Amino acid sequence: MPDFAILALFTSLGALPVAALAILALRLRRLRAMQAEAVRQAAAEAREQFGRDVHDLVSSRLWLATLRSELAYRLAEEDNPLRPALADVVQAIRQAAADIRNVTRSFQDVSLPSELANARAVLRAYGTDCKIEVTDAELSDEIGATLAIMVREAVTNVVRHSRATLCVIEIALRAGTVTLTVANDGVDPSAPSGAGSGLDNLRTRAAALDGVVGTVLDPDGWFRLVAEIPSRGNIRR
Repeated sequence: MPDFAILALFTSLGALPVAALAILALRLRRLRAMQAEAVRQAAAEAREQFGRDVHDLVSSRLWLATLRSELAYRLAEEDNPLRPALADVVQAIRQAAADIRNVTRSFQDVSLPSELANARAVLRAYGTDCKIEVTDAELSDEIGATLAIMVREAVTNVVRHSRATLCVIEIALRAGTVTLTVANDGVDPSAPSGAGSGLDNLRTRAAALDGVVGTVLDPDGWFRLVAEIPSRGNIRR
């Protein structure tokens, strides 16, 4: 049933005052935003997992098939009528391996601009203002993909674990280090820092690039996720 229909029903019954109706509408809006984000997150994770599974399973077998067919080609005598056919087989397998790499790459690639746009849309649907500040430097594909996943995870945590009115996402390049900061003002200051935020995956991804991820919980309720990754020449201007 649409929100306006629910509100109209309660109003006609005189069961709830206007303030309570407004609260109910806000909660419904936030619930739907959380559901939409959960679906988007699950779809993105499924795409990435599918890409990894296909690449790991098929590529390894194609690699083995390439080695065996190349061996058969080399062992065949120059005048063996099967030699041209074996050469075609080797070329076909190599092309298939290249096609698999291209297909799985399209499933695994993550776009930082797209994730930032999604973050803004999801947060606004949730009723949270979103401010984004991004460095003008062009990030490498590896760093950009890692930051995109971090933004996705951080925004998911904002939606699930806070009642933020403002979320600030900043990506900056300082002294050879790319820094991502995702801050929101809706965390209970009494909650343990990092509780329920599922940061292990992000720390692992950052560590793969010699980076680190940490969190800060201010007494005024501002929660900050901060990731720092060395640029190491991986910035294109």
